Amino acid sequence: MIREAAAEGAGVRREDSAYRSGWEEGRFGQTQTFATNNSLASWTEYPDRLSYYRGHREGRRIREMLKGNG
Repeated sequence: MIREAAAEGAGVRREDSAYRSGWEEGRFGQTQTFATNNSLASWTEYPDRLSYYRGHREGRRIREMLKGNG
């Protein structure tokens, strides 16, 4: 509950397509640096790039969490 409130206050919109794209890439995509990430480069507006990054970070966190349990 607190995490959701903090996310809303920070302007994170989980229904945002950039966030969803980043989450899917972080959760299921190949591991690579952002310097070579073409998906990130496709988002040209600053808020979209930030949403993508935040989604990617969250998806990657889930990936690592599940990897530790399996």
